Amino acid sequence: MTGFKPKLSIVTMAVAIAISGVITGCNDNSSDKSTSTVKDDAYYKSMAEGLVAKMTVDEKIKMLIGPGYTTTPGSNNSRTYGTDYSQISNVKKIVPGAAGYINGVYNEATGLDIPAAKLVDGPAGIRIYPTREGQEGLDPESGTYYATAFPTGTLLASTWNAELAKEVGEAAGNEAKEYGVDFWLAPGLNIQRNPLNGRNFEYYSEDPLISGVIAAAVVDGAQSEGIGATIKHFAANNSETNRRTVNAVVTPRALREIYLRGFQYTVEKSRPWALMTSYNSINGVNAGERTDLMTNILRDEWKFNGFAMSDWWSGWDPVALVKAGTDVIQPGGAYRIFRGADWLTVLQDAHKNNQLSDEIINRDVVRTLTQVLKAPSGQNYQYSNNPDLNGHAQIAKQAAEEGMVLLKNDGSALPIAMSQKMASFGIGQINTFKGGTGSGDVHSPYIKNIYDGLAEKYAIDEEIGTFYQEFFSANKTVTTDTFGVSEVIACPEPEVSVEQINAAALSSDVAVITISRNAGEGTDRTAAEGDYLLTPTETALIDNVTTAFHAQSKKVVVILNIGGVIDTTAWKDKVDGILLAYQPGQEAGNAIADIIAGVVSPSGKLAQTFPASYADVPSSTTFPGVTESTYDNAGPVDPNVDTSITPKLADYNQYYNEDIYVGYRYYHTFKKGVSYPFGFGLSYTTFSFGNSAVANNTLNGQGKTGSVTITTNVTNTGSVAGKEVAQVYVNAPEVKLKKPEIELKAFAKTDKLESGAAQQLTFNISAETLASFDEAHNQWIVEPGVYKVYVASSSDVSAVEPITFSVDKEIVVENTTPGALQLQPNFADKSFVNVSE
Repeated sequence: MTGFKPKLSIVTMAVAIAISGVITGCNDNSSDKSTSTVKDDAYYKSMAEGLVAKMTVDEKIKMLIGPGYTTTPGSNNSRTYGTDYSQISNVKKIVPGAAGYINGVYNEATGLDIPAAKLVDGPAGIRIYPTREGQEGLDPESGTYYATAFPTGTLLASTWNAELAKEVGEAAGNEAKEYGVDFWLAPGLNIQRNPLNGRNFEYYSEDPLISGVIAAAVVDGAQSEGIGATIKHFAANNSETNRRTVNAVVTPRALREIYLRGFQYTVEKSRPWALMTSYNSINGVNAGERTDLMTNILRDEWKFNGFAMSDWWSGWDPVALVKAGTDVIQPGGAYRIFRGADWLTVLQDAHKNNQLSDEIINRDVVRTLTQVLKAPSGQNYQYSNNPDLNGHAQIAKQAAEEGMVLLKNDGSALPIAMSQKMASFGIGQINTFKGGTGSGDVHSPYIKNIYDGLAEKYAIDEEIGTFYQEFFSANKTVTTDTFGVSEVIACPEPEVSVEQINAAALSSDVAVITISRNAGEGTDRTAAEGDYLLTPTETALIDNVTTAFHAQSKKVVVILNIGGVIDTTAWKDKVDGILLAYQPGQEAGNAIADIIAGVVSPSGKLAQTFPASYADVPSSTTFPGVTESTYDNAGPVDPNVDTSITPKLADYNQYYNEDIYVGYRYYHTFKKGVSYPFGFGLSYTTFSFGNSAVANNTLNGQGKTGSVTITTNVTNTGSVAGKEVAQVYVNAPEVKLKKPEIELKAFAKTDKLESGAAQQLTFNISAETLASFDEAHNQWIVEPGVYKVYVASSSDVSAVEPITFSVDKEIVVENTTPGALQLQPNFADKSFVNVSE
């Protein structure tokens, strides 16, 4: 409880139980980035084992589950949720707005004083309450506690710049540390299987390699600050509809190659301190309850040494979760999804009845405590509540600028000279979306909208600008999202008269139209007008503006301020330029204006495909594959809700019919035309690739430890400075296994190259990276034959001459857990797999 006077610090206690060595600097609030001066996990594990040996069974079981949530009724039958602070064990100082806590221990008899650990959302920045004054029972300090809203995951991945992603991770990690947080519930690296996933904005890509590389960089950056990163949602959490009850029916090979590969990369490269499970079941068993996933694959194969927590209210059986390797169940308490049962009591009873052993309890608590000891609370770090928000805003701006993708630039429509008078259309210029809704939202100190950003560089048509500002003021609505945690500002797109547009075309030099979309946690998008498709009002706006401005030989540029892919086929030929800004964070308007004005040359590349039609998406007929349920399956117990309702899992199957052919893997293999290909992005300059070659191939001599080295020269052949991304795609031979036509195996972004400058890039592709999963033999293998390598600026390699290397015989890279993740018997024939042209 918060009122206790500490008896022994956690470090003092460690010495008292005869753990060798001394931790120094635990209270040092110096400029040293890490709060932990001892980096050896073995040290902390040994310390954790000593502490656990002194804990009572009840103290240990409480560390297996969060303290619980309370509910606050809202308007229109809504509810908001928050931690039940009265139930937290030994929290030293509350962080209002934290997503949850891991219980600590305070026991005067044994001298234990283990502080509770604090957990915060979300992937675009640290999500805590921005103000605290007057909140009874919480931290009494007044003031503001804003956090930087960085670009969303999709935009960050579009930078294709791991070093920049690491800087974002460092900045977010620093804010977490200085606000008293121990674990950041990020990054999210689920695959963008389908464009309509409502939470795609939080995730990186349709490709597991770029997802893993960017996630690993963010983890490295965050953990360099001495806080724990939490990769999520493990695994196959690729839709929001009925996310707690849906059963992903997916082949083991697709799981291994597509949906787990990014997690594997991040675990093996960056060693995240924590991992969060997903709500869904996988082939009939809840993800967090699968021993083959949580232990055999995650820990035995990948050597994950952190702790695993459940997503909030996920799972069906707390004992099964703990046994499988889900070390902490969040958020604790009694919930409708648990049919009114308090899972703390369930775990306690299971131990008393010999259904949950001391060995399993100790194992899970040691895993968790090992990481908690390294975190700021475990290190007694004296946080400042004063991170460098100004400096972090500049990192956010740079990330936004590098991630924006120039999709079209006919007739050099962009950049626009700052001497030009601009007519700016679209309600999104006023109501600019910095990010999506739900736990991925951030309480930032400001959001620079697109209109204000442009107005600082251009003379803006005042009549049009005033029209939109007044319409927004009169017609905006302010609500909260499904969970009561995120403010949602909405405003319809107004109809602009042809007369207004014609007048603007006469008085202005260029037109800019902003199209905006938002989405968020808990709900998937639709393929309808106003979401994936433009509304009739938006279509009319583009038609009328282009007609009027083109009649005056003036350009029209569209800015896309969107959380996920939308249709572009129907209207892209009408406009001269398209800048894909996605959701750029709090510096949105400033970053967009710098791109539009040419202060920065765009260098972003698509980390997902823009299909020609939603019907062309290979999962379009099976996504989300379930209908919305009336079963309210989360939140604290409400006496007005029937807690006896139990969903029938069989009713909620989601068939991954496309198997391994996700995104560009499908479009290229089955020769489907697209609107914009994966990896695509224009610049204000031009680049050439030359002297691409296989510099070395040790696969035949070294087998599974071998690799192939590719080199290429990138030259700026244009007139302005810029950056390019070299992407390495491989076409692998098919011996036993069918494969996609091409797969991304490496990439790198150049430095900023001046006109005429060149840079050589080197790529080392390991046998592990080249391997495919042989389901029949539970092996990762590299098949023999000739491999074609394409070094290109996008996945459209049709005009690229390949280079080749050969593998003499099959290489078994790894033998994996037999039968892991196998399909349910009624799906074993894989008849649900249906990939067609």
